[in-house]
Amino acid sequence: MSTGATQRISAADLDQRLTLQQRNAGVDLLGQPSGSWATVTTVWGKARPLRSRELFAAGAIQNITDVEFTINYRADVASTWRVLWRGVPHDITGQPIDIDGQKTWLQLLAATGLRDGR
Repeated sequence: MSTGATQRISAADLDQRLTLQQRNAGVDLLGQPSGSWATVTTVWGKARPLRSRELFAAGAIQNITDVEFTINYRADVASTWRVLWRGVPHDITGQPIDIDGQKTWLQLLAATGLRDGR
């Protein structure tokens, strides 16, 4: 028996090119990650923008867009990675979700503008 999530997704829905990246090792003087981003792989996926909002942080207004990405299941994707979609980095904001429990589809919740984005 398949779940509703599985019924809503088909391989034909994966029509966007998504680049999965992880940060290389390296820390700055404050102990913050400072390595450059390295491409792990490029995959086909589904992108669904969820909402846009503005936050006031560090004395400036930041525009943030939340996006839900769905890709074929991969066990190696981490919440510290990011997704490049249409040339814009989207930081993964939580643990990747096996949405059907069958290791078929992986959902990545991500947002622009939360971290350094570089």
